Amino acid sequence: TLAQRVLRDMVGPSTGSILVDSRTTTAAMLEWARVYTPSVVDRIQHYSGERPLFDTANVDEEIARALSRRVDLKSGGYLIIDQTEALTTVDVNTGGFVGGRNFDDTIFKTNLEAAQ
Repeated sequence: TLAQRVLRDMVGPSTGSILVDSRTTTAAMLEWARVYTPSVVDRIQHYSGERPLFDTANVDEEIARALSRRVDLKSGGYLIIDQTEALTTVDVNTGGFVGGRNFDDTIFKTNLEAAQ
């Protein structure tokens, strides 16, 4: 299941807690973790708060940001990502970034940040 793949592939030593808003899924994750990943059993918790879990963690906003064709860089530059059937293009723009000694240096630093 998706929950098992999350436990197997995404949970690591730095994962503090795993909040699940379904009692059924929480029970299934605990059962699976006891057998395959016992080190995470204590981190799996059922969430029973009033607000939906996605709202408390701003998950919808993060998904929208991840799917956006524009990705802002810390320096003030940005990427524009376009997909077609045959090609994906990434356009790197300096935007408001003028941190280089000259234009070539600014372009280099923006491209370096984009690559990272």
